[in-house]
Amino acid sequence: MALETLSAVLEIDDQPYEVCLNSKVLTWDKVALRHRSINRAKLTEIVAIKAGPTDKPSQTNNREFTVHSVKRKKGNKWRLHSETFVCPDTATRDKWIKRIQTSIETGPVRPQRIFVIVNPYGGKGKAPKIYQKKVAPLFELAGIITEDIATTHANHAWQLMLDKDFNGVDGIVCVGGDGTFAEVVNGLILRTQKDAGININDQGSKLIPPKLKIGIIPAGSTDVVVYDTTGYNDPVTSALQIILGETLGMDVCSVFHDNELIRYTVSFLGYGFFGDVVRESENYRWVGPKRYELAGAMQFMGNKSYHGEVKYVPNLDEGHSPMDQHPCGARCNICTRKKSMLDINTNQRSQQAEGGVDEIDLDETDHWNSIKGEFMYVNAALVSGMCDKSPTGVSPAAHLGNGCVDLIVVRKCSRLNYLRHLMRLSSSANHFDFNFVEVHRVKKFKFRPLTPDETSIPAYSATMDSLDLDSGLFRRSSGSYNLPRSTSTISSSSWNIDGEINRLPAIDVNVHCQLINVFARGIEQFEDKTSCNFCCKANKNNTVT
Repeated sequence: MALETLSAVLEIDDQPYEVCLNSKVLTWDKVALRHRSINRAKLTEIVAIKAGPTDKPSQTNNREFTVHSVKRKKGNKWRLHSETFVCPDTATRDKWIKRIQTSIETGPVRPQRIFVIVNPYGGKGKAPKIYQKKVAPLFELAGIITEDIATTHANHAWQLMLDKDFNGVDGIVCVGGDGTFAEVVNGLILRTQKDAGININDQGSKLIPPKLKIGIIPAGSTDVVVYDTTGYNDPVTSALQIILGETLGMDVCSVFHDNELIRYTVSFLGYGFFGDVVRESENYRWVGPKRYELAGAMQFMGNKSYHGEVKYVPNLDEGHSPMDQHPCGARCNICTRKKSMLDINTNQRSQQAEGGVDEIDLDETDHWNSIKGEFMYVNAALVSGMCDKSPTGVSPAAHLGNGCVDLIVVRKCSRLNYLRHLMRLSSSANHFDFNFVEVHRVKKFKFRPLTPDETSIPAYSATMDSLDLDSGLFRRSSGSYNLPRSTSTISSSSWNIDGEINRLPAIDVNVHCQLINVFARGIEQFEDKTSCNFCCKANKNNTVT
């Protein structure tokens, strides 16, 4: 039932404003300046409404109310904006407060009670201060009941997810970095499968999505998940999106070794260079967050490469590819379409369980492709991985909820070419634009280490990866790329799985489409956004003349 439109002339800073409230928006326009732009606040973006002024509660005259709402700043940054209105009498004030509060309560569901996990050791150790100074006051303003706990050791957040009684809790909020978020995700998924009687070591099992949503307040070293889900590394922006109940579905990968689950991953897997960097960085913990840069420099100088084979099931949906011009954003059409397909499949399975219909499996038969050779690294990206050190990320067009992972394979190359590739990765340039780089959007993949004899190939028959603008797929021109002399002296590397070291090189990886829901809106696409050098260069290089 639609609520009545409410309008009146109220005062702001002793000036008369015409204030109007309909079913979607609150607007206020200065009476004397009719042609000025109208101020507005969407009802879905009003954080709270309170009686009295926001800055001088002791001087309340019982005719005032304050609306706290979201105000957007440049670059996906959100801030709290407060506006105090003065009514002619108390009855009018109460009418406006009740009407706005009713509109908020009948809108999208917002969290009322959340469990907060603070990691005081992540990043620069600022998580407790960030939460107390910037986030907790916003939760209190919005009337959210919180229970807070600080982690004391590794995997503490993981264990809390397995043991804690979450009855009555609407969501989990972790204050820390990507590692804290990964712990929460792993613990929550494991608990959900255990409660449902799902065999987690069976790769064919259909996993059950956790009911609780997860929020992230950035306080880590890179915070790539926050960048990909909000577009900005900012605690206030993340807190406001949690308060409003913004929701995104995110893919999760399950990682197996010899048919036993190792862990779940939510952002990144890296073998070779990126695995070695994490392993090497453990020797430089005394350096702090800079240890990754030091370890990266050491590994680059070592110029190591590894033999192996990657088998993968390619994504057959031609509607999106790793070289798309438009990255995943808020209300992404591709992810929304995937969500609709998931809902259809879920309903069919429910009807099948009730004996109503036979289940229709929307997945096609798996067709495996193979890449065998000597690699500098093999990466798999569930998110773009954008951060301060990589403006567009390891895979700029990765989607949060398309049911795929972007597989990036960098073959053995000269140190100079590899340096050029890494420099592009740390900028906005196209780091896929090399003849020793392959990128594939896949639904699952396997990796096995090999000996040099098993991968000895005279030449790698391929040149520049290029994007076919008509099909959106890759094409290769003819030619051959002669491999540099092997410098591989170690049989295998380690896997970097969301920043954690896994020393088992042989793994199987499956993607679970939108297995978790996070409190976030997605990256909002503005009309005045600047061009992305990655996409523009790709278009320029592949323009047909």
